[in-house]
Amino acid sequence: MSAPRFNPRPPSKAQFWARRIIALIVVSLVLWLVIWVVTAVFGFVGGLFGGKAANPSSSQASNSLANGKPTTCLPAGIEVQTVVGDGAKPLSVFAAGVNPKHWFTITNTSSKDCYFNVGAIAQHVVITSGAETIWDSANCKDQGSNLRVLLAAGVPVNSSPATWLRVHSSATGCDATQSPATGGGASYHIQYTVNGVKGNDVQFILN
Repeated sequence: MSAPRFNPRPPSKAQFWARRIIALIVVSLVLWLVIWVVTAVFGFVGGLFGGKAANPSSSQASNSLANGKPTTCLPAGIEVQTVVGDGAKPLSVFAAGVNPKHWFTITNTSSKDCYFNVGAIAQHVVITSGAETIWDSANCKDQGSNLRVLLAAGVPVNSSPATWLRVHSSATGCDATQSPATGGGASYHIQYTVNGVKGNDVQFILN
């Protein structure tokens, strides 16, 4: 007896499309592999002959910085306000024996955030009485360090208060070992300059 004949059924519609999709995936993978191999070969050959990616030009770097990345503040866009008081609020008169505290408020008046050096070494404080310079931070032995901070546009920032010990400064220093300043209603003026930007002049009285 002859063996029975095997008559395969034609594939269903779902099987037909499944096979088509699998075939397309295989072809796509092969093409991707070919492109990857060709790219790798060209990269390797370029490396052998000293090929390298070009650095961005200065104009490209400028455009990158202009597109939202903070840059260094321009002095014209910085405002410095000198403050003298008790460390929490401004005062114009100080009782006998009370040491004035002084600080500054800095504001980025431009429309974009930017970096600015507000470190102690970038601060210059001068206290005068009439035409006489009484105290100058340039005479202090410890000039501190730089501190570059990000100033948000339009947001005032206060520095930490420092204390004037009611003394003169000289080439020998600016601390409590120096000669005392006059009280009894004497008038003084104080002014901050921060990284080249001069603040306002503020008057106060020492009793």
